[in-house]
Amino acid sequence: MPNSIFPEVSVVIPVFNASRYLAEALESVLSQTLRDWELIAVDDGSTDDSLSILNRYAAADPRIRVIPMPHAGIVATRNTGIHSARGQFIAALDNDDAMLPERLERQLEFLRSHPNVVAVGAAGLLVDADGDPICERSFPTSCEEIELELLSGRNPLMQSCMMFRRESIIRVGCYQDGRNFSEDFDLFLRLTEIGCIANLGDVLIRQRQHISRASASHYEDQNRVVMWALRDAYDRRKIARDLPVIEGSWHPSTPRDYHIRCASDAWDGGHIATVRKHARALLAEDRLSLRGMELYSRTLMGRPAYHLFAKAKSLLRPLKSILDKDAR
Repeated sequence: MPNSIFPEVSVVIPVFNASRYLAEALESVLSQTLRDWELIAVDDGSTDDSLSILNRYAAADPRIRVIPMPHAGIVATRNTGIHSARGQFIAALDNDDAMLPERLERQLEFLRSHPNVVAVGAAGLLVDADGDPICERSFPTSCEEIELELLSGRNPLMQSCMMFRRESIIRVGCYQDGRNFSEDFDLFLRLTEIGCIANLGDVLIRQRQHISRASASHYEDQNRVVMWALRDAYDRRKIARDLPVIEGSWHPSTPRDYHIRCASDAWDGGHIATVRKHARALLAEDRLSLRGMELYSRTLMGRPAYHLFAKAKSLLRPLKSILDKDAR
């Protein structure tokens, strides 16, 4: 039976103007195979219907607690949830993502059987704004590989699918002020200094991709904070080497770029219907969009035929360069 006073797992959701996707995130917690949880939803001064949605769910289930606060930013919101948690384990979930039903049970079982692990993540399925599949994201699973990736400036962990030991996250000082947009990367580096972080290889989260994600609109800030966090980590560990060169990840900031990114990634993920949907969106925006035509043509040709076409095109590219040079 669930323990409403001291649940085993506290799910912490920071919420800010999330009314479009919030119900799906909450329903994914309610549908968990593990029943002994509490849900702490911290509303960061939302101006839409988010708080009303949260209160409606809280009225229907005593395991849900809503904490409204004036707008203070993601770090303060996450930390408020952590400090309010009563469970030994804290599961993070962003307000626009959704857990698969077995997520909490699988991660809790892993942490119970691996006392040296302070946090565990998992693979994820990227979905578009409508929830249609794009592609799976897999990560290293071993502690050694994950720590090496972090110290190289790469993040092999999906924040929205992390489960932490509460005592460990409190011990390292939770999320840090001034580290917005890469506050998770900074936290992961500090956690690897007191224990091990692992990943489960199975997909346990649906992570939504849309233009309004913080990572899409603040990727320059994100990369800058990564460098600050790495510098501090090197100092703490007394690592005497130059900081790595961080290749900035590209995030779409316009509808056109968003549709191209979704279609391209969905092609790699084998989700043809999603490719076709976003190619059509490009063509609806611009009937002469060459990128839209190219992406849509892939869905008509199929993967084997397109790969042959792409290979032939790459083989002919040097010849085209020579002909262009001769023409000049």
